[in-house]
Amino acid sequence: MKKIVGIIGAAAVLASSIFAADVSAKVNLLGDLFSYGEYQDWNAGGVWKKNITAIGIAEGGQSWNPSFSMTASGDQAGASMKFFDSGATEAVSNINYSIWFKPIDILKITVGNFTSGLSQETIDYSNGATGIDSNGVALSLSSGGFNADVFLVSGWSSANFGWDRVTKINGWFTKADKADPVIGETYIKLSYAIDGVGTIGAYADLNTNQKYTDWGNGGVVVYCPGADFGVGYDNTFGNVKMFVNVLTGFDDDWNFGIVRAEAFATTNIDALGLSAFVVGGYATEKVKTDIAQDKLANVAGFGKGAFVGFTAKATYGINGCTPYLYLKCDNALADSFSLEAKPGVAFNVGSCSLDVAVDLYIQEHFKFDVPVVCSVAF
Repeated sequence: MKKIVGIIGAAAVLASSIFAADVSAKVNLLGDLFSYGEYQDWNAGGVWKKNITAIGIAEGGQSWNPSFSMTASGDQAGASMKFFDSGATEAVSNINYSIWFKPIDILKITVGNFTSGLSQETIDYSNGATGIDSNGVALSLSSGGFNADVFLVSGWSSANFGWDRVTKINGWFTKADKADPVIGETYIKLSYAIDGVGTIGAYADLNTNQKYTDWGNGGVVVYCPGADFGVGYDNTFGNVKMFVNVLTGFDDDWNFGIVRAEAFATTNIDALGLSAFVVGGYATEKVKTDIAQDKLANVAGFGKGAFVGFTAKATYGINGCTPYLYLKCDNALADSFSLEAKPGVAFNVGSCSLDVAVDLYIQEHFKFDVPVVCSVAF
């Protein structure tokens, strides 16, 4: 991991000096000063045991927060790379990279990893369910206040260039011998910004070739046709920025499966910052256990038809540091209620950003830790 990052860093410096491109990079390092919690030891028959650790380091282990990321962008082309570690070793477990170019000013084509969606909350940047983050080919059109994304999801392939491409290449469209054609996942998002009104958006995620392995049924591969659709509205009123998204999804038989609403608001009053995200909805029994629709449920303890969750954060900037209080409840209607409460402080030492907190998990089996997040951007 360190050798790869060093080579890429040197290449970034060389590229920025030769080509007219803006190059930026960021490194994240996570750790714990102290942690205490209870865990279920399945090697001992599922008995709950207590555990204490101190001074631990990890290079990441967060699926939404890469250990190392780098972007290079110019007027008509650019590229990005994101490295994720395994969470247990220093080895790189996943790399997302993409290249984009603009054949004309209003059209951007992205090949590789692509992310899109309606408005997203800015507390965790991961609680919304309108987006997509996958690999394929995307066309993005932007003109005036109108924006459109059309993303053909192919996924990644194990085939080397020129070798075994007939049988091992993943494609958005496939047609096996004597079989019906199969079209992969297609994601479409449209939005339009109107002065004095706000931005209105809509999306459709058509996933006609989603599959998973059903280990409860002999390990057979199950295909799950399905789709979800949503509309959203965002605007700024004074110093309050807000949005509302409403989504609906269908299960693997194309019957109604779930409806979900998301609302977010954030504001600043002098040095005080307040943000809140609320989610709620209802799902049928079938979709509650359907892996194809985990995206829309997106809450822990999701065991009832109705679910309600929230995330909130208050910050206060003072003397170069920002104390904060973070609260999160995945599902207030779950059979077993849980709440995460995290008071902390964020500050900088030169170009290094640090975040130290006391993370409390108030639930049946209590646990807490003192996480530290370090990041350097350059």
